[in-house]
Amino acid sequence: IISFRFSLFATGYTLTCYNGFSVIRGQSVGTSQEECPNESDSCYRVVADVNLFSTVKKAGCSTYRCYLNRNSCVEQSFLGSGVQFCCCDGRDLCNAATRPHIHLAPSIALLISYLLFDRNV
Repeated sequence: IISFRFSLFATGYTLTCYNGFSVIRGQSVGTSQEECPNESDSCYRVVADVNLFSTVKKAGCSTYRCYLNRNSCVEQSFLGSGVQFCCCDGRDLCNAATRPHIHLAPSIALLISYLLFDRNV
């Protein structure tokens, strides 16, 4: 009976992350929130400066996008534009708009995979 009682409360914890998508410079991302569907999900945020008027921003939950980049940020140049990709899973809403400490890593493949796959896995 005691073990049954503990199993009732042994549910998994899922993160809550900011989410959203914008293309126009100055438009905010992260004003809405989502509860991640999987325990393995991390929060992510990507910001890509496209030109003087456009900055692509996207945020949400993902396991696949953050698989190799957990709790860190990568900043790369991709097709002539600066791209910052951050993942975190330390607390709810950790993918806020502030720019965390950058850890440079050769993760251009991760950025390409993000741009090629537009699904929350």
